[in-house]
Amino acid sequence: MDRRTFLKNTGISVAGTSLVPLNLGCIRRNPNDLITIGMIGVGSQGVERNLRHYLKYPELCHVVAVCDVSLTRATSAKNLVNNTYKSKDCIVYQDFRELLDNKSIDAVQISTPDHWHVPISIMAALKGKHICCEKPTLTIAEGRLLSDVIKKTGVAYQVSIEDRFLGAYHHMAEVALNGRLGAIKHIEISLPVPQLPTNDLEITKPPKDLDYDLWLGPAAEIPFIYSRTFYHFRWHDAFSGGLLTDWGAHYCDTAQLATGNELSGPSEVTPVGETRFYQDGIFNTAYQFDLHYKYPNNMTMRVKSGDASIRLEGEEGWVESNGWNSQLTSSNDKILDLTRKNVTLPAASDEFINFLKCIRENKKPVCSVESGHRTSSLLHCGNAALKLNRKIFWDCQSEHVINDPEADKLRKRAMRAMWSYSKICPDFTY
Repeated sequence: MDRRTFLKNTGISVAGTSLVPLNLGCIRRNPNDLITIGMIGVGSQGVERNLRHYLKYPELCHVVAVCDVSLTRATSAKNLVNNTYKSKDCIVYQDFRELLDNKSIDAVQISTPDHWHVPISIMAALKGKHICCEKPTLTIAEGRLLSDVIKKTGVAYQVSIEDRFLGAYHHMAEVALNGRLGAIKHIEISLPVPQLPTNDLEITKPPKDLDYDLWLGPAAEIPFIYSRTFYHFRWHDAFSGGLLTDWGAHYCDTAQLATGNELSGPSEVTPVGETRFYQDGIFNTAYQFDLHYKYPNNMTMRVKSGDASIRLEGEEGWVESNGWNSQLTSSNDKILDLTRKNVTLPAASDEFINFLKCIRENKKPVCSVESGHRTSSLLHCGNAALKLNRKIFWDCQSEHVINDPEADKLRKRAMRAMWSYSKICPDFTY
């Protein structure tokens, strides 16, 4: 990994909530020991993508514990771990706080619904755990808080978003950063509209093996609906930002990286045309929209609902990926030739290997907490513009909406008292 702007040494961690100097390479008993992993959230993404990846690297890590508010899911994940390792050692937790109290665990993979990403990440960091966590954040303010906590604690934090390690998007970013397109003038992004569930849409009692109150956590109490709880939580704004933050986090991460805006963002966002929200009483996020972003250097970006694609347009040509991780096309075949290049992005086979190696080598992972926060912020600004149906002017330095108190108020949201950040991390300003 040879791009110094991505990989910098860190040297602070915590004991409880008191900041103390610590060499992260010494958290484990021996730097050559296997990194011990605790899995928090073992639904479809948590198992099929995340857990199965860790199990493929026995030379780097060992999964020692799994946790889920659904004991059925947790038990299934435990069996997968034990069958893979030919052992009976994997510990099952229903409450993630008990897993975080296990001092033998070096790092956690967080694969929960979105509203839990930041609270669990902060609590894990304050316990000295390294963290790989799914995108996105739930609000702008909590993303800033998370970034500040990670910076001060010094634990490794990887945003678990595979795009940085997928060939098409890695190549696209290097094409742009090496000037093959000239100055980037415009980006076109289209996000595929999801199909909503047709079954299990009634209000019922939660299954006996599910701690639904813990599943809700910081979110407001609303009735249990099976399909809204598992996977399709994404389309209710108590738990997520809908299509825009789900698919948008992928493509907008590539856009930010490729245009040199990884640690900054746009200056304004305007909703154009008709916006449609789910209004069935079960889901309520936007599924049809057309957002026009503008950056301080006058580069523009359009993010709309439709299909799955991203296109970068520069003064000297364009490059496009039409379909998820599809082969790049361009206005000129020479654009894609990177035989000689001045900018080389870090390369790894996936985010998990990068995460594990950064723990061992005391370096920052490729997709940092600050980078993930900046991408999430532009998407949250987009959702605010959609909800209020007006242009929003964004100051990415102060991270406030300009001259619009109603929009700026959407940077935060209320949390249930027992999970408030004043209790989770009282030494930090939220």
